[in-house]
Amino acid sequence: SLYRFSHFNAVQTQVFHTLYHTDDNVLLGAPTGSGKTNCAELAMLRLFRTRPKAKMVYVAPLKALVRERMKDWGVRLVQKLGIKVVELTGDASDMEAVDKAQVIVTTPEKWDGVSRSWQRRSYVQAVGLVI
Repeated sequence: SLYRFSHFNAVQTQVFHTLYHTDDNVLLGAPTGSGKTNCAELAMLRLFRTRPKAKMVYVAPLKALVRERMKDWGVRLVQKLGIKVVELTGDASDMEAVDKAQVIVTTPEKWDGVSRSWQRRSYVQAVGLVI
């Protein structure tokens, strides 16, 4: 199983249809521990279902949070679903791996730097979802 729970909570239930069945933009504000990351994963799963060659960028404010996401998704996305996930920070910047990845987990500063020349970077042009 992808998740350790059997049912979505109230927040996840309210946004499920929009995130998984539409291309609408969503701004989700909810308390810590309310399942916002799982909501982001719904949007990501929709992207890969509807646009298999697209990339998703997950922007975390701190490198420590990038690493936490990499650890969690390394198990759930990479091992269970075969989705390629790569870290893009000041410490880790393998651009060949970024080009091949489906999910890019990065910091705002690093994404700002690599996305400025988007016309010359196919991996930026392939982004279909930013979280």
